[in-house]
Amino acid sequence: MKKCFLHLGLHKTASSSFQQTCASNRKLLAKEGLHYPLFSCVYSRPKRLKINNHSVPLRSIYDRNPRNYHINKRWNIQQIDEAIHDYEVQFASVLASDSSIILSGEGLSLLSTTALSQLVERIQAMNFAIHPIALVRSPLDYAHSIAQQLIRGGQHLELVGCGSLLSPQSMKRLTIPDGQREILNLLSVFGDQLTLVPFRRACSHPQGPVGFLLSEFCGFSKLDLIKFQSSQESKSNGWVRVQNLINKRWPIFDQKKQLNPDHFRLRHELDYTGKFRLTSKEIELLSSQIEKSNHSMINLLSDEFVIADNFVSEELSASDLAKVVADLCKISLPSHDVF
Repeated sequence: MKKCFLHLGLHKTASSSFQQTCASNRKLLAKEGLHYPLFSCVYSRPKRLKINNHSVPLRSIYDRNPRNYHINKRWNIQQIDEAIHDYEVQFASVLASDSSIILSGEGLSLLSTTALSQLVERIQAMNFAIHPIALVRSPLDYAHSIAQQLIRGGQHLELVGCGSLLSPQSMKRLTIPDGQREILNLLSVFGDQLTLVPFRRACSHPQGPVGFLLSEFCGFSKLDLIKFQSSQESKSNGWVRVQNLINKRWPIFDQKKQLNPDHFRLRHELDYTGKFRLTSKEIELLSSQIEKSNHSMINLLSDEFVIADNFVSEELSASDLAKVVADLCKISLPSHDVF
């Protein structure tokens, strides 16, 4: 029977790197009997002709309200019904394949159990045996990573400060999740079929989590021929904190949940400010949530799923902020005005 290797994330577990690597090595995978499909959307602005994240087409097809799906909003898709029909045709072609397939979409874990079950039934109806997997970060590591992700995506987090310019505050609502809701949803659909792996264990593979997924999960044996891709999504400590200030004033979506035309992202990487992590004070504000999440994760899975790195960022000093502001002012000037 054909196999469908269904990679379900979770979020912030190198999913983008896995998708980009598979997309860049499609011919090599095909020689091993593995089809990694690419989708297209001619209704986005600009057109997207090589979509390697399968969350996009499958969330559009199976989500309860695809018009509110954030990717469809960001891509400014006006003809949503036509776009979904096009995705349906492309997905039907994928399922007609005579070879095994790899589907990868971290956003699929956010589908309702009903919608995810419908997707599973459709795949199985085309004579595929489904092999589902999700990599899981520890709650503390997840908090560091998702905080950066949300800010990169245009949201403002009260939790994340910016030196003396902005003090961190407790969140009024739970904005930083730990992934357990998604895990419970996946378990309710897949049961014992679902493979859950601590992200740290996957990272210990000689070729990292992407190599782990290709070899240990998909059974691909020629990793030495693979050209690995990195999404390079990580931003610096200064970038994340200054961007968070921008998001407070001009968030990605306005109060009506429409794209905010005034929103913008920093172009300067500010690499000299080091890697972004939450500070000790910010983690302290999350301590009760993290403790509760750790306890629940141990009961749900095991102790291995809560092991975390204790490294934190130092608060930006006044001199750090002065340098950041000076650098941003400098790069905003026309070249002939810089002396």
